[in-house]
Amino acid sequence: MKLLNVTNRYYIAIALALLLISSAFLSYRVFYLVDNEISEHMLFEKMEIEKQLSSQRDIQGIQFIIGDRIEIEPLDKFTTFRVSLVDTNKYDPYEDAVVPFRRLSYEQLIGDESYRITLWRRLTETDDLFSGVAFTLLLVAIDIIACFYFLNRWFSKRVWKPFYRALSGLTHFDLHDGERISFQRSEIEEFNTLNVELSKLTDKVARDYKNLREFTENMSHETQTPLAIIRSKLELLLQSEKLDSEQLGHIRSSLDSVNRLSKMNKSLILLTRIENDQYNVSEALNLADLIKQQLDKFDLFISSRDLTVKTNIEESVTLNINPNLADILLTNLLSNAIKYNRPHGELNINLNKERLIISNSGAPLTINDDQIFDRFKKGEQPDSVGLGLAIVKKVCDHCNCEIHYTYEEDKHKFTIEFGTGKINGKVEEA
Repeated sequence: MKLLNVTNRYYIAIALALLLISSAFLSYRVFYLVDNEISEHMLFEKMEIEKQLSSQRDIQGIQFIIGDRIEIEPLDKFTTFRVSLVDTNKYDPYEDAVVPFRRLSYEQLIGDESYRITLWRRLTETDDLFSGVAFTLLLVAIDIIACFYFLNRWFSKRVWKPFYRALSGLTHFDLHDGERISFQRSEIEEFNTLNVELSKLTDKVARDYKNLREFTENMSHETQTPLAIIRSKLELLLQSEKLDSEQLGHIRSSLDSVNRLSKMNKSLILLTRIENDQYNVSEALNLADLIKQQLDKFDLFISSRDLTVKTNIEESVTLNINPNLADILLTNLLSNAIKYNRPHGELNINLNKERLIISNSGAPLTINDDQIFDRFKKGEQPDSVGLGLAIVKKVCDHCNCEIHYTYEEDKHKFTIEFGTGKINGKVEEA
């Protein structure tokens, strides 16, 4: 969710809560004042009736009703000074329905005469007032929230415009282009400070990337030549007839170490190149064809171990991946499955549009399953440098695939879930 929507959501929630509280308080005050006004008006009418009865002797002792609001009834005897004020329901001939009324009833002693005086006040207008107030508050709430929302969006977009410009620059920043990001100055001091720090950071990242890339390329060239020379010298020494068996053993051990060092150097350089995104050009490759080519390439290796190969490969399964990385991925997985397979074992390959599964028979691992893709985790394999599966994991991460390892029914199984790595968008031209 975008920052602007998050802030608007919190602001609207707070505004709604404040409006509800304010509306409830305002409604309570309005109805409290209206209710008091009705009661006060009825008490005022009570006083006026008393004055009329005291001043007009000719109406004393007569029972009469004035409209639907005032009833005066003579009593034989005065009983109490208590005033009764209650809300009740009464039939209203004008409305032709039973409607709420407020009734004020009391006994009054005027001269020697006693009266029961009853005042009625319709409360129907209170309900109308309630509806009107509620509707008005609803309109006010909608108006305030709408104005608040759009004004906040407008102000926020203006205030946060430098931030979004900087974010857009970082989004399109590419280390391979070698171009610096230019951040525009803003009227807000904090954004200017942020832009300065981002500029320093991106410049440092670009310099470090350039230095690391140059170091990787230099290592690739400079270390392989001395290793090749050492290897050739050791191979020449092995052909000498003047060496005894002990000397030959030392030379063979040194040659093995040189070969392992050369292989490790190549693997580490490859990992660094993948991490530096130097294989960033991808194309749609047919995995079925690539697997068949790899099996042809490993045919002699498979025959030498007398392995049974079982395949279930769907045609036309494509993956958006760099060709070199695809070759490295399949080579490492298949060579690993063949090399560490049992003699006369099985090699199973299953490919469909969702996943690639390569499994081989073999003994259980001597390391934890979750460590199999870690660097230099090679178990009890002395001739392994422990980087092959780490490279496989890095390639899968690079092409947005997931790889999992399980050991089931005496078989090592590697499963690659294609997911978003499947062809589903624009492919760069190689």
